[in-house]
Order: sequence, then C-alpha cells, then structure tokens
Amino acid sequence: MRRWMQVIFAAAVVSLLAAGPAWAQDDDDREDYDRAAENYALGIGAGLVEPEGEVEPYLYAGFRIRMGDHDRSVEDLSRGGIQGFLEPEIGYWEHGGSSRQPGVQEDLLLGVNLLGVVAGSWADYWFGAGVGIHFQDFTRRDQSTFDLIDDSDEHVGLNAQFGVDVPISDSVGLFGAGRWDIVEGSSDEIQEKVYLGLRFGF
Repeated sequence: MRRWMQVIFAAAVVSLLAAGPAWAQDDDDREDYDRAAENYALGIGAGLVEPEGEVEPYLYAGFRIRMGDHDRSVEDLSRGGIQGFLEPEIGYWEHGGSSRQPGVQEDLLLGVNLLGVVAGSWADYWFGAGVGIHFQDFTRRDQSTFDLIDDSDEHVGLNAQFGVDVPISDSVGLFGAGRWDIVEGSSDEIQEKVYLGLRFGF
C-alpha cells in the first residue's frame, strides 16, 4: 500500500508542476501579484492515510500565519530565502478495522506546525515539522461477550512534511503534501499521509 501512496503523491505533484506554467502564462497580472505579501492562508484538503496497513480517507485544514519580515518581496524569497509560517492544523481519519484489530477507530488531530516556504516565480516549495495531540476513539466488540466497547485515549504525535503550492489566481492556489506522523503509544505509531487541496491567501 505504501508504494501506491508514493505513486499517487508523485503523480499529483508532477501534475501540479506541469500545470503551473500554463496558469502563469494565462494570467497577465501574475507578475504584479506578490504572494509574499500574504500574512495568512487557509488550506483545506483531502487525501489518504495508511493506518494498520490499510488506506483510509484523510481530511485536513490548516491556517498559516506568516512570521518574520513582512516587507520581503517574492523576488527576494525566490533567490534562496525562506519565509517562516506557523500553522495550527486539524486532521481527521476513520479506520473501519482490520483482522489484527477489529472494530472502528477514529483519529482527530489538533496540532501546530513550523513551516519554511521557498517562493518561486510560479510555484512555492515548503517543508516543516510539527507536534500535536491525537484524540483517538475506539469502538470494538468484546471477543468473549460480543458486546460493543467504547474507549478513548490521547497520544502525542510528531510529524515531518513537505509539499508544493501552485497559484491559480491572485488569492487561491492548489497544493499537494506528503507527511509522516509518529504517534507515541498508538497502535499505529507511524502514519503516512498524502493529500491535495486548495489554499486561500489574504
């Protein structure tokens, strides 16, 4: 399954990069648009996560807050500079169980990330890391009584991530992301995620 997720993410990134120059050529005003002037951005996306060896849908929302010198232009950043962003985020997935762990599992992530964005002429590349709390709920059937048992727990998680943003208008862009979450004490300690979405800057 991991190979399929890598292939999906690679194909999505290639598609975004290939479409970027076309959007840039179609928009005559793009040269006058300074993405580095945006102080905030809201991202909403969906993709895949791999818990317990199974692939499940994943939902993501994050709010980026620009840090540091707000006067730097996109031309300055494209010469090798990195702009820092703080990003509170929320993520969610639900797992229908497996032969190793029957039942239903839900994972609600509340976290914050520190990201570095390298702005280009028509695409931004970014990488970062973060920390969060995974609120996990379990519904399983007792093997002796066959009763449904509800349980919940919280786990600290760390993540490493990377991605690319391609603008399609002055304030809207497409993004693709890949990441690894390490969740201490969880039955699925390493979660691989890939997702795509829209980012709205202002």
